Amino acid sequence: MKKIVTFLAAILLFITGGVGSASAQGFTDVNPKDQFYEHINYLAGHGFINGKTPDSFAPGEAVTRAQAAAMIVRVLKLPTENKVSDFSDVGSGNFAAAEIQAATEAGIIKGYSADKFEPNKKVSRGEMAIFLARAFKLTDEEQMTFTDVPLGSQSYSSIPKIIAAGITNGISATKFEPDKPVTRAQFAGFLARATNEQLRLPVKSCGYDAASRVNPDQQTLNCLATKAARKADVPPEIVKAIITEESGWKHYLSNGEPLISTDNGIGLMQLTNRTEFDTERLKYDIAYNIEAGVKVLADNFKRSDLPSVGTNNRHVLEHWYFAVMAYNGTKPMNSPFYQATGDRNLKAYQEKVYRNISNGFVTPNITTIDMTIADFKYDGSTTDNIQFNKKSFTMTGSNTMSAELLKEDSVVKYSGKGLRSRPSSGGDLVLAVTTEDRITIIGGPVYDTDSKSPNQYIWYPVKTTNIGKVKTGFIASPYIK
Repeated sequence: MKKIVTFLAAILLFITGGVGSASAQGFTDVNPKDQFYEHINYLAGHGFINGKTPDSFAPGEAVTRAQAAAMIVRVLKLPTENKVSDFSDVGSGNFAAAEIQAATEAGIIKGYSADKFEPNKKVSRGEMAIFLARAFKLTDEEQMTFTDVPLGSQSYSSIPKIIAAGITNGISATKFEPDKPVTRAQFAGFLARATNEQLRLPVKSCGYDAASRVNPDQQTLNCLATKAARKADVPPEIVKAIITEESGWKHYLSNGEPLISTDNGIGLMQLTNRTEFDTERLKYDIAYNIEAGVKVLADNFKRSDLPSVGTNNRHVLEHWYFAVMAYNGTKPMNSPFYQATGDRNLKAYQEKVYRNISNGFVTPNITTIDMTIADFKYDGSTTDNIQFNKKSFTMTGSNTMSAELLKEDSVVKYSGKGLRSRPSSGGDLVLAVTTEDRITIIGGPVYDTDSKSPNQYIWYPVKTTNIGKVKTGFIASPYIK
């Protein structure tokens, strides 16, 4: 009978992943009321972590660099066979020697020097963020409001990533305490959340409460649109120009109900009912509404029945011309030319969208797309789709690259006045720069600190070297070259 019970318990553990199980791992110092009880059981149940002794986990002890390396490598199942440490302070007798080498080779945890790892040094909250962001290749970011994580600090770009992944929050709304040591229980909890989505913390994207049914401020909407576009590798400039044209950045009416157009377009992106999308979520979840609109646009870009422009580069604004047209429909009203006169149709949907992008900073060269009236055939007396007589177009002008799809570590030139102390034109000028200066992006997009600012562009945290000293600040995307 005892064997049967043990077998059934093992099956239950396998099915549930160990989440919420009883103290099956035998750690007498880990209690069901502890914050990370189920997280520790989850990892121990899968053999990813061990106790300090067979019945003790020592949850309150600070986690060391060696222990962190061992846990991460086991979770990721990185190969450790025949691994020999390159560090002089990690001998072959160290319990984590192979794991330390594996974590180092994977670029997850670096040594303090070429031959020093300091395996017994305590791991701080900032270092934990760096390790987990690297280990799980996190890219999505949430905005930070922590006053103790200065721009340019070692963990500056990693902390927003683990917050976005639901791994942890700050100690308070304004404090992260990046230098505070992490306990074994806390590290197990953070690692379990990174591994198991069921254990993650809820995350409000861009800080927006989807249940509020009110239009968020302009910069929150800017954040939601930018994040959705970047995730789909679609130029945010185009997505935001479509929002301007479709709804004027308004999703909800004053009564809390979504904006519905006469042709049943829903909310911010004005999507009509499509079987692939959840209509209720289109109405009452702004983030979902934007994501759905971005998906339609991205799908249009891949359509074989639409003409391509240039090399069909996703990061070139002009190359989205026909995908933007199709967002509204390839109908006669959106022909680039009036058939009767041959004049350019400036009232076509895509033409209006591109004018929305032309905000005084960026002006896409759509007029240099080498097309003529003969390339399009339609009957103006019907609503039949335009026939495209040509399926590939070149450009005589230069490409306009998206400045809002840049990644961390990108090196750019800047035509603005210089680096600002905060992401706002009202921020102090930290350093004047020229277009010859090399500027490195050190994190994901941030948004104007004035939540009511009408600006739809983004800011990047950056660094550059001036007279031998590293300077940090923020630059605005429209001035990036």
